[in-house]
Amino acid sequence: ARKMAAHVLPGGTVYGEDIQPEMLELLKQLCVKEKIENVVPILGEETDPKLPAGKVDWIIMADVYHEFQSPKPMLAKMLESLSPTGKVCLLEYRAEEFRQASHIKPEHRMSVKQVLAEWNAAGFELIDLQQFLPVQHLFVFQRRLAR
Repeated sequence: ARKMAAHVLPGGTVYGEDIQPEMLELLKQLCVKEKIENVVPILGEETDPKLPAGKVDWIIMADVYHEFQSPKPMLAKMLESLSPTGKVCLLEYRAEEFRQASHIKPEHRMSVKQVLAEWNAAGFELIDLQQFLPVQHLFVFQRRLAR
């Protein structure tokens, strides 16, 4: 969040969402120390990130989706938070790459098939899938367009 803050200026806001209050407190302290004023910490819940509805241009999630205990309601709330042109960048360790990702527990890896099944069912559509990273998939989703 702190590194992205300068890239959305002037006028942009970065929401730093977490379900752990101690992580948000650390974010607040670092923003004060670094004089960053356009990062807004948000305490989410397991089923709701508490992001503003219809206002978010990008949601960036790195190696966290596999941890969701209740993915369906969380994905629904994320979809609600996206602006009309909003997108989601999702990084997840590859289930298909056991040798390169051997340091990552199997339960922390996801296949393309698994991610697409869950995200498509939640109303998202894949607009890009990049495989240039050595051990992660990089997905870009948007709201499914009406057909």
